[in-house]
Amino acid sequence: MNLKNIEYIVKTITLVLIFTYLTDKVVFFSLNKISDKVFTGQSIGKLNHYIVLKDSLDFVVFGSSRANRNLNPEIISKNSFNMGADGRKLSFAATLIKILPRKKEQTVLLHIDPEKAYLKNYKGDDIQVLGTKYHRNPLIKNEIDKLEQADRFQKFYWSLGYNRTVLGIIKNYLHPNYNYKNYSGFDPIFVTENQKNIFKNILKNEASVKCENVFVINEIYKNYLSELKLFCDQNNKKLILFTSPKYNDQCKEDNLKFSQTMENMGLTYLDMTDYFKKNNLFEYWKDKIHLSNYGAEIFTEEFKQLLIEIK
Repeated sequence: MNLKNIEYIVKTITLVLIFTYLTDKVVFFSLNKISDKVFTGQSIGKLNHYIVLKDSLDFVVFGSSRANRNLNPEIISKNSFNMGADGRKLSFAATLIKILPRKKEQTVLLHIDPEKAYLKNYKGDDIQVLGTKYHRNPLIKNEIDKLEQADRFQKFYWSLGYNRTVLGIIKNYLHPNYNYKNYSGFDPIFVTENQKNIFKNILKNEASVKCENVFVINEIYKNYLSELKLFCDQNNKKLILFTSPKYNDQCKEDNLKFSQTMENMGLTYLDMTDYFKKNNLFEYWKDKIHLSNYGAEIFTEEFKQLLIEIK
């Protein structure tokens, strides 16, 4: 290959990089402009809504769908929000807790599944959904980088942070799912007859579960819980961890071990796994880990009383 060919290739690559870089920034800032007007849906709307509200709240719930579907924050406080989201674990929730305002008194309720805390292969990948804020919020960027969960090209091509969210953002931009001004973040489950029948069949064919017998808390969980305790202690926040009810928890050792670990770390932990055990009506459930709207209301009322006792 002669020198002219090499020069041509270098120039072509350089022009392609410049063009794609500039195009990426146009796309990124266009998506920012659109997404900033979206306040519904889990693609980015609920996150935007939380960011707008977070400085004014006095009670906030974080966690997975078991937080989102099982606890109505408005029963506990009118100035509240449930930031639970489907499929999220600790890195997502912990990062959003860390962006709460400094020195403002708030109660932070964090849902934890003990069995998830003992997963060996958890790498914090649920934080990737915050990639839309990677180049817009330094704290979120730092948390994503710390867990090495950024796309390898994201520092150059900023719009990659919108991967897998664009359709949801556009859909909710054009047709919002609900009036976000009346939305507390709580998404109750109104169980259909078909869902009831499916759950009945699951219970009829329920098999025994092999329980784990080795309990070493995941390092990411351990580090984040320590960091959250420090953050909340320093910023006038009451941090309370909890586990919401299960229809039938066949493995109890992980709950006991996790409860002991939380006590050793100086964290307040409420294990509500067996709350309905003595009065377990079918109508309380959508499936084995998610309450119906009826069950969620009963559970939240009880939880409200527990929080009063803690205070």
